[in-house]
Amino acid sequence: MDYPEKRVEIREKKTAQRPFLKARDTPPIGIALLYGLQQVMVCVSALLTVPLIMADSMCPGSSIAVLRQTLISSTFVSSGISTIIQTLFGMRLALLQGTAFAYVPSVQGFMSLPENTCNATESDYVPEEVYYGKLALLQGCLIASSFVPILIGATGLVGMLTKFIGPLTVSPLMLLLAFSQVDLMVTHISKHWVAIVQAVTLFATILYLAEVKVPVPGIKNGKFHWYRINLFGQYPYLIAICTSWIFCVALTIFNLTPEGSAARVDKNISLAVIRESSWLEVPYPGKFGPPQFNTGLFLLFLLSAMTSVFESVGDYHAAARVSEERPPPSHAINRGILAEGLGSLISGLLGPGVGMTTHTENIGVIGVTRVASRWTMVMAGVFLIILGLITKIGALLSTIPDPLVGGVLASSMAMVVGVAVSNLQTVDMTLSRNMGIFGFSMMFGLIVPKYFKLFPVDTDWGWFNQILNVLLQMPMFVGALCACILDNSIGGATREQRGLRARGEIYAGGIDECTYSYPKWVMNILNRIPGVQYIPCMPKEKKGTNRVGGEEIRL
Repeated sequence: MDYPEKRVEIREKKTAQRPFLKARDTPPIGIALLYGLQQVMVCVSALLTVPLIMADSMCPGSSIAVLRQTLISSTFVSSGISTIIQTLFGMRLALLQGTAFAYVPSVQGFMSLPENTCNATESDYVPEEVYYGKLALLQGCLIASSFVPILIGATGLVGMLTKFIGPLTVSPLMLLLAFSQVDLMVTHISKHWVAIVQAVTLFATILYLAEVKVPVPGIKNGKFHWYRINLFGQYPYLIAICTSWIFCVALTIFNLTPEGSAARVDKNISLAVIRESSWLEVPYPGKFGPPQFNTGLFLLFLLSAMTSVFESVGDYHAAARVSEERPPPSHAINRGILAEGLGSLISGLLGPGVGMTTHTENIGVIGVTRVASRWTMVMAGVFLIILGLITKIGALLSTIPDPLVGGVLASSMAMVVGVAVSNLQTVDMTLSRNMGIFGFSMMFGLIVPKYFKLFPVDTDWGWFNQILNVLLQMPMFVGALCACILDNSIGGATREQRGLRARGEIYAGGIDECTYSYPKWVMNILNRIPGVQYIPCMPKEKKGTNRVGGEEIRL
C-alpha cells in the first residue's frame, strides 16, 4: 500500500549571539570603563601574588608590610604602562601585561644561596639598606636582561620563527599551558569551599544567563527609559568576583569561618598592608638606590626572559584566535616582543624586580565576554596606574581571598582549552599525519617535563644545567617544539590540510587586515621616512598583491 508522501519542513532556530567587539571597535566610554575594570579584577590577584612573593624573598623583617605595599604599587604602575604600550604600539590586540612568574624561581634560587640567606622573622628589625640593596641588584639585572627581548623584537628574529608556526603547533601549546596550571588551581581552590560559590556564580552567568537581558534604568532623549542589556554575559567575571568577595566579607563579619581561614578578609597581613600604606605613592627610578649587577643573576634573568618570549608567542596566537583576527604577521609579533622588553625595562626602573609578560587569563575573558576592543585594555591600563598611585585602593584589593584566585584561573583556562580545540578546525584531522603530530606533541609535552623533574640534567656546568632543566620542565616549550619540528619536517599534507593559508589571505571569521597596523595617518607619516620599510617590527604595505575585491590589503 502506498502512502501519500508528506513534506516536512524543518526550520532551524538560529540563536542570535551578542555582537562581537573587534580590536578596532570603540565602545562608549562608560562601557569601556566597565570592561576595563573587569579585566583588572581578573588579573589583580595574579598581580598581587608576585610582589608578595618578592617581598618575602627580600627578607625585610618587621618592615614586610610596608615593602609589600611599595612593591604592589610599583607593580600596578609598571603593569598599567606596559599594557598601554603593548595595546596601542605593540601587538595592537587587547593584551594585558603583568608580572611574569618565570622570574620568580630565578629570584628564589639566587636568594637561597649561602651569601644571600636571611633568617629574619616578621618581628625582627632589618636595616632598610639591606633589602633595598637586594632590590637594587634585581633591578640592575632586570634592566640588563630586558635589552635582549628588545633586541630580538627589533631585529625580527622572533618573526622569522613564527613563519613555521601553525595551528598544529599553537593548539598543543595552548592546551599544555592550561594543563600546566592545574596544580596551581587545585592549590588555591582547595584552601576553602568558597571557591565553589564563585564557580557556580561564574558558570551560571556564562552558560545560563549570558543571553538574559536585564532591565536597567536610564535617560533617553531627556526622559526616563528602561534599557535592556546583557549584564550577565558582558560582566560575568566582575559579577562572580564581587559576589564571592562579598560572601567572604559576610563570612568574616558574622564569624562563620574560623580564624586564619583562607576565606577571611581580615588577615593580619592584609590589614597591616591597608593600615600602613600611604594614600598616594609615586614609584620612581632609583628609589632603592643605584642599580647593581651580578653575572649569575643576569644569566638566570636572561633565561626567564627567553621563557617569557616563548610563552608570549603562543599567547599572541591565542589572543588573535579569540579576537577573531587573522594570525599575527611577523611584524606584529616582533613589535609585541619589543613592547614586552620595554615593559620589563620599565619594571626594572620602577621596582617590582621581575619582567613583564602577557597574562593568559585575560585572553580567556575576551572569549567569554565577546569584547576584544583594544580600548577596553587601555582603560584597564589606566585603572592599574591609578591603583598603583592611590595605594590604599591597591591595598584593599589585596584582601581578595586565595580560593577566589583559583576559581578565576580555572574558568579562564577553561576558555583557553576551548579556543585551543577550535583552533584545530582549520586542520584536516582525518589525516593520520596530523593526528599523529598532535597526539605525539601532547604526550611529549606531558611526559618529558615529568621525567626531567624526577631526573634533572646534571653536568659539570651549573648554568647549563639550569637552562636545560627550566626548558625541559616546561610543558608548553616541549610540546610546541615537538609539534613545530614534526609539522615542518613531515610531508604528506598541503598547506590547507595543515591549517595554513597564504600570507595576506582573508581568513574565516571576518578578519580585519588592518588590525595590526597603525592608523592611516600614522602609516602615511611612517611611509615618508626613508628606510622605515626595512625595519622588521614596522607594519608594511604589500602593493599589487593579495587584492580582494579590488582593495589593497595592508599586512
